[in-house]
Amino acid sequence: MEAMATDTSSQSQDAPATHKTKLPAWVKLAKTAPKEADCRDWQQWSSYLAARKDVAPLQSLVSGKKSSPFAWALFADEVIDSCTIPLLEKLGEVASGRTKPTAKLADELEAWLGSLDRRIAERNLVLELLACTHALPQLTSVLDADLWWRILDKVMSHAIDATSTNFEKKIFEQGLAGELPLTLAYIFPELKACRDLGKAAVQVIDEGMQSLTDGEGLVKVDQLLHLRALLACWTRSQAMIQATDGWKLSSDAYTQYQWTVRHLLRFTRADGTQTLASGLSGVYNKHLYHTALAQGKDEEDDVIAHLTLPNAKGKASEWQLPYPSYESTWSEFAYLRADWHRTSPRFAVRHDLEPLIVELESREDVLLSGAWDTKITVDGFVLSPTSNWEQVGWLADDDGDYLELEQEWTEGVRLQRLFFMAREDDFLWAMDSVLLTDPAQKIEYQAHPPLTPQAQIGLAEETNEVFLDLPKSKATLLPVGINEWQSDSSLGKFGMVEDKLTLRQTGSGKALVAPMFFDLAKKGQGKPLTWRQLTVAEKLVIQPRDRAVAYRVQTANGHWVFYRSLTEKASRTFLGVNLISEAVVARLDENGDIEKLLEVQAS
Repeated sequence: MEAMATDTSSQSQDAPATHKTKLPAWVKLAKTAPKEADCRDWQQWSSYLAARKDVAPLQSLVSGKKSSPFAWALFADEVIDSCTIPLLEKLGEVASGRTKPTAKLADELEAWLGSLDRRIAERNLVLELLACTHALPQLTSVLDADLWWRILDKVMSHAIDATSTNFEKKIFEQGLAGELPLTLAYIFPELKACRDLGKAAVQVIDEGMQSLTDGEGLVKVDQLLHLRALLACWTRSQAMIQATDGWKLSSDAYTQYQWTVRHLLRFTRADGTQTLASGLSGVYNKHLYHTALAQGKDEEDDVIAHLTLPNAKGKASEWQLPYPSYESTWSEFAYLRADWHRTSPRFAVRHDLEPLIVELESREDVLLSGAWDTKITVDGFVLSPTSNWEQVGWLADDDGDYLELEQEWTEGVRLQRLFFMAREDDFLWAMDSVLLTDPAQKIEYQAHPPLTPQAQIGLAEETNEVFLDLPKSKATLLPVGINEWQSDSSLGKFGMVEDKLTLRQTGSGKALVAPMFFDLAKKGQGKPLTWRQLTVAEKLVIQPRDRAVAYRVQTANGHWVFYRSLTEKASRTFLGVNLISEAVVARLDENGDIEKLLEVQAS
């Protein structure tokens, strides 16, 4: 269930001319309520709420005293009402005490209350309910008793119904059945029904932190668009929990919260927006970060924030920070990143869908974003995927991040896709291997790396490299599996086809390898470079391309070699180097010696 529950509670009646007010049926004072908290007497109740000091406004517990904590992050939703953000800000100012409510706001809330039933499916309506609840103590000065109690009755109705609802997507339960009743208990501990919601709401938040994450704080990748809104919910809730005696998260839940804060930092683009997100759900809000860091209480995260957030100028030379990369088979997501600095190259891979969804960012620019489409044809027959992507290899170390995925296609064909992000060498190596069970006369491969519209594409006149010119950076793409010179198209072509950058490659036998080298270096772009296919030998016999391949790439910034075996375990040689590995990525020094950056052992 994503929609909010309908209102089933009784409605208050018009307040009589006397001070006594007829209240919703559920309203009853808690035994611990002060004597002056007489909710039956509107004037006394209003005066009490205005004067009480023992319930701290939420905005006094978080960063950003001048902005609403409910506007930190919105859930991703196709329907976002135009009144949502302005209302959150107005109510936030009222709740914090910075602004006194007006009669105009009272009229707006009357209309807002009447609109709730038709807006029931909006995911971000819960934020309006929360903001209104936090502002209710201050709103007694402009709302009459009838409207005030009707609003509280409606909020209570949503909270009660949500606690008994079986949500289809549990992530939205955190706001409706967790933070909303928690807020009622926090703001109105004098009312027994509100107070009684508190411990159960804490339990909902606690269980959500553990069940919605992979054990290290990451949600399922199809919920990644809601990461910031979810963490905002948990952060506000944690602030209220810490401020209330008798409420506490379990140590396991709090650990997951801390990990989620780390992911908030990890998946932040150079401009502050969220990786793999667009629209309002990915907008940067510094107060969410500041409050989450304060609640997370992790010194490493404080250092990372100074490195990776907008306007960051931190240095990490004295810190041994954890790797910035991350992979979760449970979440079906991988993130390859060279380092924590804001402009660092990073590559996100969402592999729960077909085709893969990727994002490549470097030097403050997003180069790739979207679906990496692939087409395979064998002897004229167009193949199609028959399985989901499966992670078959992952490694993060001082040299770089390695990810390998595999997918089954028709006719018994397997597609293996290997990515390697070098930690110091500023390149991304992407290599597809098409593996057949029976040899074919002709294997045709075609792929479209999803370049962003901001990337200006430049094609070399005589060679096959592609130059990308972006607002703040440059990059070069090398189709290493085909010949460097356009005059020799025997192995394939690389260029624009129907306004898409397209790599087309052909082969025969039982396998085809289609690699691509992304030069992301800040310096040396546009300077001479070259690549070659190398000879691979086994027992002094040169191997065909469907058994093993090797490549050499040289740019202004370095010299590297790459190897891929396509058969069972075998001892082979290239450039005088003997190995039995399945895949190798290595740096080549001035003496011709290789320094392995990645070695995948043959199975």
